[in-house]
Amino acid sequence: MAFLSQEWPTQSLVCNFQIPMQLDLSSLTSVKDFVTEVLKDFPKINVLVNNAGVYIPVEKNSKTKEGFEINFGVNHLGHFLLTNLLIPRLQESAPARVVTVSSTLHERGKIEFDNLRGEKGFAVAGGRYNPGYCNSKLANVLFSQELAKRVKGSGVDVYVLCPGFTFTGLFRNTPIKWFQYIMFAPIALYAMRTASQGAQTVLHCATEEALEGVSGHMYRNCALYQSKATLDPEVATKLWQVSEELTGVTFDDIVKR
Repeated sequence: MAFLSQEWPTQSLVCNFQIPMQLDLSSLTSVKDFVTEVLKDFPKINVLVNNAGVYIPVEKNSKTKEGFEINFGVNHLGHFLLTNLLIPRLQESAPARVVTVSSTLHERGKIEFDNLRGEKGFAVAGGRYNPGYCNSKLANVLFSQELAKRVKGSGVDVYVLCPGFTFTGLFRNTPIKWFQYIMFAPIALYAMRTASQGAQTVLHCATEEALEGVSGHMYRNCALYQSKATLDPEVATKLWQVSEELTGVTFDDIVKR
């Protein structure tokens, strides 16, 4: 789910409304239709939170509507298209923020430009970590890095974060046997964060006044986080360009409209 923040002043009060809208990030058509409705109904957007995520084992060979590997397609491409199409409205509403939820598992990811769709398979498929998910989380970080560079000086700040190991429905597509549930229950109870706890760094990046004008960084536990991954700016730029080709949108054309 991507969250949009809209403030409506009513006399001396400021009322925040939550309006549910349908958005399927596994469909680029759905993303475009969603943006059309948002731009029609929301004259001002101050915060965009790219929060949606799927964790689907690569062994399932799941695809998006356009045939992209499901983790890469939903977690990265869907958000890439959504953000790009909303950038002009965010810039018009400045100061504004784009907050993207990643994971420290991005440090286990790898961007292989000849295997973005998983057409060559994944070397560590079946291992402890889902390579499709890890790759998509690395794409989130690189996307934020490149976006921050492209919108610099426009009044739009960009943040990427890890919410921590949080007890949500993210792993619902991962098959777990009955005895694994028993073994995992104590971990879920004592080690994992609640959804509310996991949201704290999201809220920090979306609302903390001290972060205004500070863009392009990663956060964890409401503090700056230094990634252990090698975040090559050239890879970020190339990923952006490839993502433009895959989604059919060009940043320069969008901001000139």
